[in-house]
Amino acid sequence: MIKIVLSSFLVTALYTPFGIYFEKGKTSTSFSLQLIYGLIIISFFALLFNFFFSLNQIFNSIFLVIGLALFIKHRRIYLNKNYFVFCLISSLLIFLLITNSHIYRPDAGLYHLPYISILNHEKIILGISNLHFRFGHISIVQYLSAVSNNLVFGINGIVFPVALIGVAVIINFLANMYLKFLRNEFDFHFLFIFSITIFIFYKMNRYSEYGNDAPAHFLLFLLVSELIKNFRNIQKDNISNYLLIAMFIVMNKIILITSIILPLIYFLKEKFTFKFVSKKNFFISFFIFLWIGKNILTSGCALYPLKVTCLNNLKWTNLEKTEKVSIENEAWAKGWPDFRKKEIDIKQKDYSKKFYWLNTWLQNHFIIILKILTPYLLLLILFSVLIKKEKKYIQEKKFIKVLIVLSFVGVVIWFIKVPAFRYGYSYIIILIALLFASYGRNFIFHKTSKSIFKITIAILLTIFTFKNLNRILLNNDVYFNYPWPKFYSYEKNNNIKKNKFQIINGKKIYQPSERYCMLSNAPCGPNNKLKIMKSNSYLIFVPSFK
Repeated sequence: MIKIVLSSFLVTALYTPFGIYFEKGKTSTSFSLQLIYGLIIISFFALLFNFFFSLNQIFNSIFLVIGLALFIKHRRIYLNKNYFVFCLISSLLIFLLITNSHIYRPDAGLYHLPYISILNHEKIILGISNLHFRFGHISIVQYLSAVSNNLVFGINGIVFPVALIGVAVIINFLANMYLKFLRNEFDFHFLFIFSITIFIFYKMNRYSEYGNDAPAHFLLFLLVSELIKNFRNIQKDNISNYLLIAMFIVMNKIILITSIILPLIYFLKEKFTFKFVSKKNFFISFFIFLWIGKNILTSGCALYPLKVTCLNNLKWTNLEKTEKVSIENEAWAKGWPDFRKKEIDIKQKDYSKKFYWLNTWLQNHFIIILKILTPYLLLLILFSVLIKKEKKYIQEKKFIKVLIVLSFVGVVIWFIKVPAFRYGYSYIIILIALLFASYGRNFIFHKTSKSIFKITIAILLTIFTFKNLNRILLNNDVYFNYPWPKFYSYEKNNNIKKNKFQIINGKKIYQPSERYCMLSNAPCGPNNKLKIMKSNSYLIFVPSFK
């Protein structure tokens, strides 16, 4: 277990310097932001180099060398108590999250882990979505995980990125609240991050439930927090920084597309100037270009599985499958598995139209969402009653109204397209937090309110800690690769699975021995009905009917 703590400390210390050109760290708040930017930069280079190389352990180790070089170059920033404390807290929180944990089920076994394995073994494969359709809409976090498999951390390095994103946001919010406590500033921003932090400790406290969803939601929470915090004292480069975070969010979860619009609220400010042509904006544009290019090469579509974005003249494009996947994804998010139990003869495509799905959704998904949100809402209502003393009138800022509207629009988009809670809960929680903060800022608080806030955070942090310690200390299971998270299989012993394979045009294509490929030989996927072509040193997976 000590190895996990030391590795967590090292990965934090060496990944954070990559963000130095977007955020210069001084305190835990700025170091946490620098870590987020560092992770985004590393993801960019992982994506770029996979066009030409596999992300193997030897190549990936170069990133640690670069991180060390940046650490030494800017040693005045990093060789101090503040940075050591930041890395130490980060490593302890990562330890709590990942030790003796599981990987997100079932998605990790279906496509997160198999795709990471593909990235570790192969450079970009054209038409890889024909092996498994989910490989067509992979998240950028898989590249970050793949590049973390190096000679120092080994294969276990793949578990760090998701935890790093969550921990960075948690530290950022706690550090911001600590500063607010010192200054007695219980303003709109404080109330916002306070209510978000409650939700994080209440519902986002288990690594096994993170997957690809939680990183995007964590970052959307952070983005809105930064927009609120810095609206009055915006600097020229801030909007580029926030656009970078927003773009990274969308690369993880396309349904959070409205996050791209959020940084534009700064244009509401009078005399606001923005430098459109800059190195940062060029970097962002190039990143987007690479991502879209990757999507086209792996699936034939710029935004898979949106059929309208597909190029049918490419050998590996499968429009029929793309349309089917799009219909299936929407129908399943709208409760199709619950509806089909009724044995009513209706097609998936028709089920998703004209709110035919609404009744089924209300009887199932909606009940689940209510069970999740009710305790959270009741707690916020309780705080609204306890902390207020005397009403005051503060005119609502225009940018706050815009944030509320954009959050509501996000909720509507989520509800219409994919109303499963895990896809869009950041929209819902941000909207609730904004309304709570808008209400709370109109009151003068009791003298005891400060103590109530402190005690609440202390209790929630204690619950978060002991809930994870309970898993670590009381679970006596000893399994393969203990105590790292289980990613070799879903069985109790976590033993490595030997998947069967079929040779197609000289290339081994592995198939899951059971239902899931997990982290195994690559490439692994459920479809062996395909053709494999070669162009120079690139593999092309083509549908069998082409």
